[in-house]
Amino acid sequence: MNSQLAHMERDLDAQTLESLWMPVIELIDGAKRVVISTHENSDGDGLGSEVALVAALKQLGKDVHLVNPTVIPKNYQFLPFMNTVAVFDEQNESHIQRLHDADLFILLDTNNIGRTRAIKNHVLELRDAGTLKIVCIDHHLDPQDFADVMVCISASAATGELAYELVREMERYFEKPLLNKTVATGLYTAVMTDTASFKLPKTSPRIHRLTAELLEAGVAPMEIYDSVYNTLTPGALKLIGLAIGNIQILEENAIAYLSVTQAMLQETGVGLSDTERLLEYLMGMSKTMIAMMFIELPDGKTKISFRSRADYAVNEIAKRYGGGGHRNAAGCTAPMPLNETISRVVKEASELFRPA
Repeated sequence: MNSQLAHMERDLDAQTLESLWMPVIELIDGAKRVVISTHENSDGDGLGSEVALVAALKQLGKDVHLVNPTVIPKNYQFLPFMNTVAVFDEQNESHIQRLHDADLFILLDTNNIGRTRAIKNHVLELRDAGTLKIVCIDHHLDPQDFADVMVCISASAATGELAYELVREMERYFEKPLLNKTVATGLYTAVMTDTASFKLPKTSPRIHRLTAELLEAGVAPMEIYDSVYNTLTPGALKLIGLAIGNIQILEENAIAYLSVTQAMLQETGVGLSDTERLLEYLMGMSKTMIAMMFIELPDGKTKISFRSRADYAVNEIAKRYGGGGHRNAAGCTAPMPLNETISRVVKEASELFRPA
């Protein structure tokens, strides 16, 4: 495909920003019906970026629909438009028709089309038939080549940062203000969650300037934080206790990992979204360089989440199992049972501490 692929620093001048985003804006300008999607097991960055673009495109008179591969986690259901999301089902003709009716498909927060699950084949068939254009906007490493236009900038703190740029460039192109409270709420949620509440290394001065503009647009930061993070239930607290109880520490405290079984989820009555913060406890230990969480899935596979410090590239391990992400934050699903996965992946993580 004739993709525009960008890997560059974030301090871009006005001319560079315009040339970067113009191919995306031209496709938006020529489209009447747009479908927006994000990756499976969606998070604040993907969902917040979806909200921002839906709200902006609706102001431009576009017919916009959200079609996602998996259900919206409970702690993000407060976001605007989440009650309109179609969770794609190949047996549902109306879902397939939404894709067929669209002129443009915008994929956010993943550069791996496979992470849209069953949506993938339909979108690629429509692209190959010449009836659908694909735009991908993302900030992860190792992009696939599937989009007509791809803006993938790994130096960005969040896809929400890129969505902000796009909204501002659309304002100039269409000569219309677009950054209202709804757009800003989506962008703030995206940036806040993917910077771990403005704690991660990519939290630059530019991110804080961007955030100030979102606050000026009417964002309520405490309400968003409470909705995303302060959602613990008694079951979630019990799960935290069970998970912390099986923490394992290796390599002189440099590796820490824990596991969550289906039995633990059933006992506590919680879902995958309630496991998101468990890694924080592992990374809360100052000597931890690599933290891993292993979750047993109902189909016998194992979901793995990685975090790391310094130059420990956990995304390289995730890639071996079809996943990916950032150098210090990545994930994947291993096609193996829990105990086998732990044994193999812990060994692979330990090898990162050995001289090459």
